[in-house]
Amino acid sequence: MPAAEPPLNLELLDDEDPFEIDGDNRPHLFSHETFGEDDLDDVWANHPVFFRARPDGGADWLMVAEVPGGDVLVVPLAKPHSGQPTKARPIGIYRAGERLKLRYLEER
Repeated sequence: MPAAEPPLNLELLDDEDPFEIDGDNRPHLFSHETFGEDDLDDVWANHPVFFRARPDGGADWLMVAEVPGGDVLVVPLAKPHSGQPTKARPIGIYRAGERLKLRYLEER
């Protein structure tokens, strides 16, 4: 069995522009509820907590934060297609489920 690929390195992400958003992920990323790029930026700016994603999914990390208005949102992050170590590829944005919300509230 080959060794598992290391996860996305969160320490290398660009503080100002950490996300790889393009024509491939934009339609899927913002097709959930009414979330948009401003919400993604709010999650990043509001001291997110990062949890390892399930190994059988497409993401390495779940970025979770409470945003203005009180919603707790989760953004699954994967390695970028570009290979740039300063970028993460968001592959969704959703309201956190109750279990993840409670875990986030305990960790922050």
